[in-house]
Amino acid sequence: MKHLVVFCAALALAACESIPELPPQTEGGPAWEQHQAALGKLTQWRIEGRLAVNNGDEAWNINLRWQQNGDAYQIELSGPFGTGKVQLVGDAQGVLLRDADQKTFYASSAEELLFQQTGVLMPVTGLRYWVLGLPTPHHVSQPGFDQQGRLVTLQQADWRVVFRRYTEVNAIPLPD
Repeated sequence: MKHLVVFCAALALAACESIPELPPQTEGGPAWEQHQAALGKLTQWRIEGRLAVNNGDEAWNINLRWQQNGDAYQIELSGPFGTGKVQLVGDAQGVLLRDADQKTFYASSAEELLFQQTGVLMPVTGLRYWVLGLPTPHHVSQPGFDQQGRLVTLQQADWRVVFRRYTEVNAIPLPD
């Protein structure tokens, strides 16, 4: 099973005392509905961070820069020290990939294009929502929620997403 953990560039300070974790709830309740409504209003955002991907046999880290504006996005991915840099520029109509040698490729699916050109299987469509702490719309999911109605785990499209911590940005809790 594939595991995906999204880390933002911010550092979080750990408390001196540990509090026992409660098991995730399967229902988010009214707090989740309010949280979803607030997140649904975010149409423009930017994130920089790292992805840690583990498929059981292999694990790797990818540096990520993502800018979203409605349906349009620009994503830069690179390995350690900027190696293997690729750029994805797309919208609802399709996506263009530019590799480190400035060669360009085009397809209708970012996931397929990225895999064909780099061998990296990354759920670009899902990540658009997961980085906000939302499940991908119109896909079956198995969510787990914390006491504040935020996602802490999500099983969707053969991916397991773990949201380890949140931080407030403009009074909206977002995965950190």
